[in-house]
Amino acid sequence: MSLLARFEGMAEFLFTGAFKKGAARLQPVEIAKELVKAMLRNKQVSISQVYVPNIYRVYLHSSDWGPLANFGDVFLIELSKYLFAEAQRNGYTFLSKPAIELHADETVNPREMAIEVDFDDSIEVDWGDEEDEHNDAAPEQDWRENTTIFRESVKTNLTEVEQLGRNSEYFLEIIEGPDVGESFSLQDGDVFIGRHGQCDLVLHDPEVSRRHLKIASGENSWWLDDLGSTNGSFVNGQRITHQMTAPGDRIQIGQSVLVIQRSPLVGL
Repeated sequence: MSLLARFEGMAEFLFTGAFKKGAARLQPVEIAKELVKAMLRNKQVSISQVYVPNIYRVYLHSSDWGPLANFGDVFLIELSKYLFAEAQRNGYTFLSKPAIELHADETVNPREMAIEVDFDDSIEVDWGDEEDEHNDAAPEQDWRENTTIFRESVKTNLTEVEQLGRNSEYFLEIIEGPDVGESFSLQDGDVFIGRHGQCDLVLHDPEVSRRHLKIASGENSWWLDDLGSTNGSFVNGQRITHQMTAPGDRIQIGQSVLVIQRSPLVGL
């Protein structure tokens, strides 16, 4: 895979202002226009190509999200095709067909939206009008497993996500920050940490980005990936983007400090 084959977390959130005051709620065409602006803002120039993001997550107030959700995936596919056509018109390249997600989020004001973009070559989008060329490829199992989705965000307390279990060998303990004292069991697979309700571990820290950090398990070690956060991620005081960590290291994001610990119940 070339160096340009995959990009992630190229932008945090792009907030739009209020639209025309005369309309009762956000119109589909307004979302399409803002998606094009987000695409143009985040283009990346390589040696021979100009790449644009292929993942777009749109966050709306529930009063705007509800009516649009009634259109289902048909609306999202229409937006995807529109972005694809605009990119072709400008001579830009996607890593895959653009994937559009629509989320309800009460932190966004009515008639405004927040747009988050990513580059990720593992995403496949089916427009429904052609046979999928990658049927044999297993989709990546993470929080992006649905490429075109309407999803209502739910704010979840840490205690409701997942607490330390007796069968868990390692856990993540929060030793500083608004959620101090909470623990999260580290099972096999990736753990996404941030303020957004769809993260595996939800922090109530205003300096933490909505999707801030990913922890991937290894053999008695873990890989940390900063997801393009605003305030950065740190291990033992050093800012990181992609870093291996081990039990006892201090992982700081925002005001929160987390440490991977081994359960004292192991071996009992």
